[in-house]
Amino acid sequence: MVGVLGGMGPLATADFIVKLIALTPAERDEDHIPIVVSSCPQLPSRVAPILEGHARSPLPELKERLDFLLAAGARCIVMPCNTAHHWHAELAAAARTIPFLHIADAVMDELVRRTIGGPIGLLATEGTVKSGFYQQRLAARGFGCILPTEAVVRTRVRPGIALVKANRLAEAAALFREAIERLKAETGVVILGCTEIPAAFPAGDPWLTAHCVDANEALARATVAWARAARSAI
Repeated sequence: MVGVLGGMGPLATADFIVKLIALTPAERDEDHIPIVVSSCPQLPSRVAPILEGHARSPLPELKERLDFLLAAGARCIVMPCNTAHHWHAELAAAARTIPFLHIADAVMDELVRRTIGGPIGLLATEGTVKSGFYQQRLAARGFGCILPTEAVVRTRVRPGIALVKANRLAEAAALFREAIERLKAETGVVILGCTEIPAAFPAGDPWLTAHCVDANEALARATVAWARAARSAI
């Protein structure tokens, strides 16, 4: 059983679950992956403590939610929120022997699967960018990383994420599309490094698929791979 540490935000968690189901090879209900979900939207901000330092950390509550998933029988943990991976090392240690997949590792696997060349654009929260785990992984694989300008973050990315949280998806998608257009002029592909971004677009949007790597979809694909390997090992 896979434990989903979610709620950051709730639509991003739902988007991950839909993609997990769509990517699972199945002909009947019994073929699908059993999951247990903790979706707690009341978790403290993930961005503020990374940017400001003194803001309340979400780590204690994340550990509580992790304990809930482990007690429910989860044998693998995933977290469909990029910024929360700032605390991945602490959470993975708390999970002990249970694997805790990293969303950025899943994205790197997706770049390899699609044989994408660099440089790579990164559209993400300011917290994710400051945390640096995408830039570190891209550099280790020889990719350059192109970030949006501060003006694009201020006028497109940040308000777009807020619109998703308010369920104003069409408005959010329009802002994200403008931000992606600006980045893709300089890059081979754009990583959607905030799980709110793909949630704003219709499922299977061909324009998004052609120009972007969806971190939520990459994490879902990695989860399916883990589940199939675990079944084979039984």
